[in-house]
Amino acid sequence: MDRTLHDANNAQRILKLTADTMLLVDRNGVCVDIAPYCDTWFLQEDILLGKNIFELLPEYTRERMMPVFQTVLREQRSISKNFKLAVRGETYYFKCLMHPYDGMVLCQYRDITQRSNVKRQLEQANRTLREIQKVAQIGQWGYNTNENVFHYLGYTGVLCEEAVRTISFEKYREYIVEEDQETFINWHLRNVEKFNTDSISYRVKVDGEIYYMRIQTYLREELPDGSLNIEGYIQNITDIQHSRNDINTLTHAINNAKESIFAAKEDGTLIFANRRFLHNHGLCENVDIRKLKIYDIAADMPTQDAWNERCRNALHSGSSNFIAHHPSKINRDILAYEGTMYNVTNDSGEDSYWSFAHDISERMRYEAQIKRLNLIMDTTINNLPAGIVVKEVNNDFRYIYRNRESYNRDSFNGTSIGMNDFDYYPSIVAEKKRQEDIQVASTGKGMHWTVEGKDRNGNQIILDKRKIRVDGDELSSPIIVSIEWDVTELEMMKRELMSSKEKAEMSDNLKSAFLANMSHEIRTPLNAIVGFSHLIAESDDAEERKTYYNIVNANNERLLQLINEILDLSKIESGIVEFSFGPVNLHYLCKEVHDAHIFRTLQGVSLVYEPSDESLMIETDKNRVFQVISNLIGNAVKFTKEGSISYGYELVDNQIVFHVTDTGTGIEPEKVGRVFERFAKLNQHAQGTGLGLSICKSIVERLGGQISVSSEFGVGTTFMFTLPYKDKGTGTGKEEVNLESESGAVASMDGETASMSGNSSSSDGDASSINGDSSSSEATQDLDNVKPACILVAEDTDSNFDLLEAILGKKHRLIRAHDGMEAVIMYDEVKPDLILMDIKMPNLDGLEATKIIRELSATVPIIAQSAFAYEQDRKAAQEAGCNDFIAKPIAQDKLKAMIKKWLSTS
Repeated sequence: MDRTLHDANNAQRILKLTADTMLLVDRNGVCVDIAPYCDTWFLQEDILLGKNIFELLPEYTRERMMPVFQTVLREQRSISKNFKLAVRGETYYFKCLMHPYDGMVLCQYRDITQRSNVKRQLEQANRTLREIQKVAQIGQWGYNTNENVFHYLGYTGVLCEEAVRTISFEKYREYIVEEDQETFINWHLRNVEKFNTDSISYRVKVDGEIYYMRIQTYLREELPDGSLNIEGYIQNITDIQHSRNDINTLTHAINNAKESIFAAKEDGTLIFANRRFLHNHGLCENVDIRKLKIYDIAADMPTQDAWNERCRNALHSGSSNFIAHHPSKINRDILAYEGTMYNVTNDSGEDSYWSFAHDISERMRYEAQIKRLNLIMDTTINNLPAGIVVKEVNNDFRYIYRNRESYNRDSFNGTSIGMNDFDYYPSIVAEKKRQEDIQVASTGKGMHWTVEGKDRNGNQIILDKRKIRVDGDELSSPIIVSIEWDVTELEMMKRELMSSKEKAEMSDNLKSAFLANMSHEIRTPLNAIVGFSHLIAESDDAEERKTYYNIVNANNERLLQLINEILDLSKIESGIVEFSFGPVNLHYLCKEVHDAHIFRTLQGVSLVYEPSDESLMIETDKNRVFQVISNLIGNAVKFTKEGSISYGYELVDNQIVFHVTDTGTGIEPEKVGRVFERFAKLNQHAQGTGLGLSICKSIVERLGGQISVSSEFGVGTTFMFTLPYKDKGTGTGKEEVNLESESGAVASMDGETASMSGNSSSSDGDASSINGDSSSSEATQDLDNVKPACILVAEDTDSNFDLLEAILGKKHRLIRAHDGMEAVIMYDEVKPDLILMDIKMPNLDGLEATKIIRELSATVPIIAQSAFAYEQDRKAAQEAGCNDFIAKPIAQDKLKAMIKKWLSTS
């Protein structure tokens, strides 16, 4: 027997034919021999022989091979490991078998790069396949006929998981909806009988939910024991099926709609037509519409140019409305279509046009009949001294009868039938009439009112107007009947009779309002005059007496100024407002606005001031700019339930541009142009007179600027106004602007009337407490035995605070807040023992400040001090949370006794 492999002479030859390269490496890692010769450059003798192979290896490979090499030497055992070798921009993978050999290590190098790359590619392919299965909701299954069990895994989301699960055939069949079980069983029998790649769809019910599944076989194998292994995939197609059901439902609905519906390409080729369209144009339901052009079928578009024109109308705005007379070539009973055409662009960028039209022939015949009847009615009713209009409720409130209006009898003729109020009146007037009609039609309750206007000759006319609903029978719809009579002479007589009575009542009301306001205005300086006059008499210090005298003198001048203002009431009554110009720091102005409104915004709405150049100053009227910004923010608060209200300014092209932006309900596009009109209320449910924005416009234009608005309905609104930029100067000036409303009264800012009568800062009252118990015998006692306390004084008038400082400052520590907002902030910081709260103050009045403080503390004593001295003022202070009330001018002994009383109880 030839033992070639055992022959030593053949060893070198056989070694060259093997796949491995042998390296003999000593204990230090030096290659002492290599065989066989290899073409791979990094395994050549001149590179490795006599060299330390670990010094030649890349660091990554060396760190992993060295420990294995040392283990072979130490434990004298063979080890096989795979390693990665990255050299010269190439990556190789090799298997190294290390054997102990006479104190050295014999290394067998075997290149496995190709095999490793294939393995990685397979792993990547498997990962990709799994991700595809997840997205497609696909799982795998296997079935053995002997076991009668399904083995399955995957990502269908129905029973399947990534790990293999099993379920018996009978158990799985229980999940299948009963109506689909026979289909599934037949499919199973076909696959057992022979290889079958047909797929089926069926439904399963799991945890009360119905799922649609698709199952298919891709492998059938007969085993030696006679059993069959069948494998395949299963997919959850619930979403696909639901979408298909939706499409089928929509298609069925469109196909059976009463409207005539078709779709065509841009060149007129039909791509869809429902039954109504086919019937109206005499086409069979099985006709191949793709061979037809719409302009060869429709009588109202007899040419391709006519079709192109209708397409252009739809393309311009996305849709277009049309009325097509005699649209069918074969059905002359169809008098007209009323419809809409839409332009639709698919994912490929191709345009198509969809037309939806309904037959209005019956309506046209009915309107023609009504016109004939109206000829009879006109003869009689046109001679009545009344305007009569009859509208059909279910036909867009179009006229079915209209005679000439009683006050404008030559303006209308018999051509009004089929029209409505929008064809005759401006949109604002027509919309008002439409809302009246809707109210009467929906409630069934008639309306009766009187309006005043001008006739066509400009003469005053007063009309008595009525609207009633008349219900029709089962064959006719309800109608609205409007009747108006000219009652000018009767009403004028009535007004003359009422005039004397109204003047008397108005005189009484004006007197009460005048006295209340003047009481406050006069008491404010009088408080300082009386108080400091007493102090002058009590003081022995000449310097102190001089100081008090100056305060008294200043308030004397204020009282004199007030009298001058009272004599100048004619300006107020005529609606003339003075403008006072001076240098204004816009940053500080906007901060004051923020402080005034921060507590008035709703919960969930943030008020954001967006500051610009903090040093920017202009020459303008600060109060009027404050008034405009405040009103714009106030309007924003009404319509912003969540989000933010932001405002700010910037210098642009030598103009200051202010903005107020909200995230509220926005303004409907058709109403944006009316926002600055007087009495224009775009939301009838919102509070206000509708004058605010009109006055803002007048103020801004008088200040040399312009105001504008931009709004997106449902998103928010931005008001912007400009003021001319001028470097700050030293001069001030006054300008008058007439803000008279249509009724002749001074216009207010949406119900928030700006004070025209000075800068008073307090509310009135007297020395008795709200509860009537502070005017006790303690009123004459001094505060000598009272422990010094911290008293927060909310007072915007310097002389009034100086008076309180002179009365109380020697016994107590007084801290001043200049307005209600500052009082709230200082209370939270200082926590005083008692608060003297003036009522009328800028930014936040004393009553509102008291309400806020009461949320922070229910116990701190708060004494209201006011120049308003009526019972309703005292009651308002009590309801706001004040413990006591003292009126100006303030009596020293009563004030001291009141403070002592409340400090002793706190």
